Amino acid sequence: MCASYVISELEKCTSQQQVTDLQNSAAHFVCCRCIETFLKSPSTQPILISEVQKMSEFLRKWVKLYASLLGGQVQSSILKRKIAQTVCLAVIRYYPTSWSSLFDEMLGLFSELDVQQSNSPFTKSCPTLLTLLDVFLEVLQELDSFIFSRQVQLTPEELTKATLIKDTMRVTCLPSIIQMLIQVLKGLQVNQAREFELICFSLQVIGLYALWIDIKLVVNEEFVNILRTLVQCTEPKLHQSLCLLLKGLVTKGMASFPDKLSLILSLWPELLQPLLNSPCIAKVLAFNSPSQNPVNGIAEEDADDVVGLLQEFSSLFGSVGYNLTEAYRALVLSNAPIPSNTIDTSVFSQPTSNWQAAVDQCLDKLEAVADIAISLLAYSDSDVSQGVVMFIGDYLGLLKNNQLDTFPAKPQAKAATLSNGAGGLSQEKSKVLLDLTSDRLYRLQRLLGILMEKIKYPNDAGAEDLEEFEEDRHEYLTIVRSIARIDGGLVLDAIQSFLQHILLQLPTSMGAKDAGSEALSRLEACLFLFFSIGEFYKAPRNDHFAQGYVYSAKMNELMTNICCSNVSSIEFFPVQLDFFEIIGRYDKFFNSSSKLLYEVLAAFLDARGLRNPNVKVRCRCAYLFSRFVKSHKSMLAPHAEQILQQLEGLLPLDPTPQTPESKGINGFAKPPSVPTATGGGLFSITEQSFLYESSANLILARQTNTEGGHETAQLFAMLLRPILLQFPQLVRLLAGEKDPELAEARGIVVKQAADLITRTTRVMSAQTPPQAELVHIFMEILNVMVGSLALLPTAPGSPGRTSACAGIRAFLHRLIGSIGPECNVVVKTGVGGGGGGGSGGDGVSQEGSTASNLLLLALSTVVPQLIDVHSGPSIPAGDPDIRWRELREHMPLFSQVAARYKDRSVPFLTECLPPLIAATLNALAEPLHESQLVAIEERKSLRRGLLQMLYGIGQVLPQGVLVALGSDAASVLASIVSLIEACLEADDAVGMKAGFSFFVGCITNFGGDEAFYKEFLLPHLLPLAFLCPARPAFRLTDAQFSLALNEAASCVFAINSAKGEVFQQYLRQNFLPQQNLSTQYIELYMNRLLTKLLLFIPLKLGVPPAFPHPLLLSPRPDAVYCALSCDRRPSPVALPTLYKKSALLIIGVLREANNVATHPPTFPSQPPQPLCIVVSLLPNGVYFDTLNAYSAG
Repeated sequence: MCASYVISELEKCTSQQQVTDLQNSAAHFVCCRCIETFLKSPSTQPILISEVQKMSEFLRKWVKLYASLLGGQVQSSILKRKIAQTVCLAVIRYYPTSWSSLFDEMLGLFSELDVQQSNSPFTKSCPTLLTLLDVFLEVLQELDSFIFSRQVQLTPEELTKATLIKDTMRVTCLPSIIQMLIQVLKGLQVNQAREFELICFSLQVIGLYALWIDIKLVVNEEFVNILRTLVQCTEPKLHQSLCLLLKGLVTKGMASFPDKLSLILSLWPELLQPLLNSPCIAKVLAFNSPSQNPVNGIAEEDADDVVGLLQEFSSLFGSVGYNLTEAYRALVLSNAPIPSNTIDTSVFSQPTSNWQAAVDQCLDKLEAVADIAISLLAYSDSDVSQGVVMFIGDYLGLLKNNQLDTFPAKPQAKAATLSNGAGGLSQEKSKVLLDLTSDRLYRLQRLLGILMEKIKYPNDAGAEDLEEFEEDRHEYLTIVRSIARIDGGLVLDAIQSFLQHILLQLPTSMGAKDAGSEALSRLEACLFLFFSIGEFYKAPRNDHFAQGYVYSAKMNELMTNICCSNVSSIEFFPVQLDFFEIIGRYDKFFNSSSKLLYEVLAAFLDARGLRNPNVKVRCRCAYLFSRFVKSHKSMLAPHAEQILQQLEGLLPLDPTPQTPESKGINGFAKPPSVPTATGGGLFSITEQSFLYESSANLILARQTNTEGGHETAQLFAMLLRPILLQFPQLVRLLAGEKDPELAEARGIVVKQAADLITRTTRVMSAQTPPQAELVHIFMEILNVMVGSLALLPTAPGSPGRTSACAGIRAFLHRLIGSIGPECNVVVKTGVGGGGGGGSGGDGVSQEGSTASNLLLLALSTVVPQLIDVHSGPSIPAGDPDIRWRELREHMPLFSQVAARYKDRSVPFLTECLPPLIAATLNALAEPLHESQLVAIEERKSLRRGLLQMLYGIGQVLPQGVLVALGSDAASVLASIVSLIEACLEADDAVGMKAGFSFFVGCITNFGGDEAFYKEFLLPHLLPLAFLCPARPAFRLTDAQFSLALNEAASCVFAINSAKGEVFQQYLRQNFLPQQNLSTQYIELYMNRLLTKLLLFIPLKLGVPPAFPHPLLLSPRPDAVYCALSCDRRPSPVALPTLYKKSALLIIGVLREANNVATHPPTFPSQPPQPLCIVVSLLPNGVYFDTLNAYSAG
């Protein structure tokens, strides 16, 4: 019905307007879509002959009717493409299995018109032929875009179908198709507009198919004569089509030597050279600079055609150059007589068969293409330039490294090389490389000049254009890298020459408007290139100015010119940004140039750097300044006070909260830049933290130089006092904020203030105890934070509380790392009074107490407020993940205190750990709906975090962990058993392993206690450790579950070690019989337990049939055994691979976890089935063995 409608409606068209109405008809569109959907749908049954006949009749009639419509003068690209797409889908569905004559039937339509009897021009004598040719070419083009093109991503089934179609067409119909096109091309005339378009279209389509058809179909006398005639035409569009055709020939798969070389040498005089003589192309090749755009002299309506031609021409010669490069390599390495070609090039003038002559011809054409490529690279259009970038890189790869320099200061040092240097080339490869002659050196110099123009910063480019420019710039840098590999001094000389020339052109007034955009762009390109070469000019210890470095003199001269110039004063942000980037990369220059160091320091501190009106320069300078100070702090230390005074106005934190609506670029309030630098609003917190870190480094450096600890403490106090005065006020603003969104923003401000303090103290070494004066400052900061913490909202999850607590907690982590138990500095000021915690007693006297004691007391005050187990405002039920995340983030603090203070931390843990555990258990008991996926995942993380924290504390305090759990320790231990079961249900093997590991430590230290044994181990832990691995949710094939299984086995063995015969009697008489195990299995289990090899019996315990055999694990304290088994029986071919991969996985896990030597197994050719890999971690390494479940032993 749809086909009949399409045909009937097309038959009714008698004018172009009716054709236009038809192509815009919704009904016509729906019918065509139905036909396409039918052709695309896979056939579940064999295709019937009747279906093929109906489709053949419909398509032939549709094509024929369209071609003859309006006397062959119809113009409808939409209808033409719709017909072509339908025919293409029919080819994919039916050809060749169901409709092998499809293309023959299409060619039959041309036979009906009798092309040879038609007179030229066809526009007048046979317009129907032109329309029919247009449709047929469209079909071939659609076929290429659907399945033939190399750029199309096909499924394996589609690829198989495409290969079948291509192979069949190559043998059956393609010769007839190409012959028909040749016959039509003979009669088409370029002076007829419609025929001219079809000539171009035909050449493009033949170029698409030239990649995979028999080359003899297009490389023959008849077709080449047509090309010889067409190449004489000067129309850009026709030459563009010729370039597409020739690229298809040049990139056709064949041996680079002699086939591809013979083809290129044959094409050159006949077709490539005439293209080079084309007026448009010749004009472009005469220009050497992208600033000279040859399109400016061409009519505007022709400019697009010319650019299109140049793009295809560039792509063509990029391919020609690449293939010549490959042919030259193959030719030089062969050094043998040229074998006979596999293609017939007799239609061209034959190249010589002499080997040396062939080398000379190939090299001559290669050098010619290199000159052409460099000229094309200079063209302003990026697509034209990109067409030859890869070939230029390949050509430069043929040139020898001209650097023979060494470091005379260190005779043992290697020669100066680049990161992609050609050192270590084999003798075979080295003979391919070309000497750097004067002509090639001139070519490199010309290339450098063009690259300098290509990497110029575009002043008026938009965001998308800038992104494309950065991508192109990266490509051009790869060429510079290749040139530097050949002759590094050449690149430096070019940069120096360009820089001197540009600096002389700049006026004394250094405003951007005065300098001119073109001069500024070139200056930026020069600075950027100098900055970039630092990546691939490798110097010893990254010091490009060392006396032994071969380019040190040139690098020194360039840096001196840049630093002594007023480049940094130019009000053009890319130039200023490059200036400071250069300072950051080549900071070792100032080790020997102290005078210039202070000039650069001034640039950092004034409106050129940290107070620059441009936000990009300002923020980047903050980071680079911190690196600059860190590298030269000893030289800057005498001027620390003056520098701190300069930074003083930039350090105060902006207390204004930034809501999402008020944020601008980089997190600043809009507008992002201001004319003057008068406060902290110039920077985000990240950049401001760099300034604090820089100030702290200067203060410490001054202390080293002056040996004045008291002055250092005073400077630190001056640095931190403004923000310490701000901190309580910021917390009060947070506490009084009623708007939840503003409260969250104010919480972030509090966190930022704490982060600035933490970042400042981070410059001090954690390995050496801080000086007494600095300890007093630390404790004063702690006092301020403890006093302010009581003002925070009391309920976890309150707006702003999470961020504020995170900032305070980060400082506590830093303080615990700095002030250890050995710190005996007496602090007279009590800590914690503002926080509500008692500061008297327990080591605090009127004379003062040690800092370590005060810190533990302060933690006892702070942590309960952070955890907040007290009642507070109700929290929305929909936000449990926020509260749980806050609880989980406090847990590492307990682990750190226990690890740092060990036994001295027990009072703190006794006071603070039970409330944390109670709050966590209450949180985990809250009900959740299955749709709350984020909260479910957070609950899993909270449970795991608690178990890992307890395991960590138990490792550090094996005797004190139960004491730290408080009077309710028994209830807590029972809850931990429930948590381990919950881990299994949540598929959390890591948490389960941590829980079992915790119990192993408890059993080792308290297993002998009778109450602990009878009231907890037997009724709670033993059933869990024995039955947990037998549950279906316990995935034995997973590596993490295998580690958890080992810990479960270790629990059973630890109980046996602690209680011995008492435990064994309980197992034999009570526990194992209760598991419905036979006497045989009970005795087997007990024998294995006594021989330190524990046998888990999965029979009758719910283990899935995928693992129906016993699993042997060793729980010895000096060994860890893991096992992997296949969840299904793999094929014999895949089994050895799976075998090795499983073992290597365990090797990696255990090696990383335990940092021990690994002894991999010897894999047999046929591993046992079912597969079981046993991994043993012993004190001297990791060992592997295999178990055959069918064997008795």
